[in-house]
Amino acid sequence: VETMTRAGRRIAEGRFDTRVPVRRRDELGELSRTLNEMAARLDALVGDQKRFLGGIAHELCAPLARLQAALGIIEQRSGPADREYLDAALATAREMSDLVGELMSFSKASFGQRAVACRAVDAMAAARSAAAREAPGRTVRVEAPPDTAVWADPALLDRALGNVLRNAARYAPEGPIAVRADRRGDAVEIAIEDEGPGVPPEALPRLFEPFYRVESSRDRAAGGQGLGLTLVKAAVESMGGAVSAELRAPRGLTVRLRLPAAPPPAESRA
Repeated sequence: VETMTRAGRRIAEGRFDTRVPVRRRDELGELSRTLNEMAARLDALVGDQKRFLGGIAHELCAPLARLQAALGIIEQRSGPADREYLDAALATAREMSDLVGELMSFSKASFGQRAVACRAVDAMAAARSAAAREAPGRTVRVEAPPDTAVWADPALLDRALGNVLRNAARYAPEGPIAVRADRRGDAVEIAIEDEGPGVPPEALPRLFEPFYRVESSRDRAAGGQGLGLTLVKAAVESMGGAVSAELRAPRGLTVRLRLPAAPPPAESRA
């Protein structure tokens, strides 16, 4: 029963590759088989949905590119009287392009560890690189002991850190941003902390849902598509990790990325 309970919790967290060993022929064995069948069906269903989403996003790339090219030509030939309407059309095209890009990234990051090429990555070097790109001009403190290399896909780690740091810079425009890493057993926990307004407590469980926004501070007008933290979750989980968020006192938000620690060089995986 404890094994099935743990498996049920993992399935509820979206880890549909979870299976329960079936060693019994009584009612508990039947329940284990049913749980495995449910997880397998959910895995197939969610996988199909993600492939469908990725396919749609890919198909939208070509017409969007043609639209942007046409708007570029019109921009060169238009007069001042048309500028307001043209700027609005260009902004809409850019927003659509950004959304399609986020959908494609989410789709690619959501297919599990089998599709991810992990290796040892210096987590703090990755954080410094992402901070320089996503939070230019901001004070970002990066603190970590020497043993904080993680087992990760460099591109996915860069995207995950970049999205969290971009959110911190956007929604916490004042105060420093801190990135701290700590070794915790066989994992490394990376915490990104800001001193912004945070979010309402009831919003915390939904921050990583697709297209979810905290209406009081996060909307399209501020540049968000509602997929940034969803992509962070998908990327981190595809590398065998987990992500969470919590409020800071007296103000601010902390996003935690927990990733497998890189093995020593002699034990590196093939």
